[in-house]
Amino acid sequence: MKAAVLALVLVALDAQAQGMQPGEWEFVSEVAVPGMPAQQTAYRSCLTAAQARDPMAWDRGRRLPADCQVSEKLAPGSVSWTIECPSSGMRGAGKAQLSASSMSSVLEMSGGVATKTRGNRVGPCKP
Repeated sequence: MKAAVLALVLVALDAQAQGMQPGEWEFVSEVAVPGMPAQQTAYRSCLTAAQARDPMAWDRGRRLPADCQVSEKLAPGSVSWTIECPSSGMRGAGKAQLSASSMSSVLEMSGGVATKTRGNRVGPCKP
């Protein structure tokens, strides 16, 4: 599931600049590992205005090894990135399409691991 969490974090790169709206979002991630059945996970997350300004801070230091380097390229309505983590041998690349109320992404990691994530804004955050 580390790949699914990583995908969510990376997909959210500069969400505010890309037009994603704060609020409650529902995400579905599917992780495919060669030789194993795909695993699907659904979850909800409240994207606050502060998180929209710096979505990389959501899980900074908790889920990625400290030596991971992430390089991103922003474009209107999309973001692409590469990731390299020398200590774990993890390498990958991904791309996301973003709008105010929806997103979809694909992340392909070394070893053939692929994560597809889609999300929709479902409304304001619940108190």
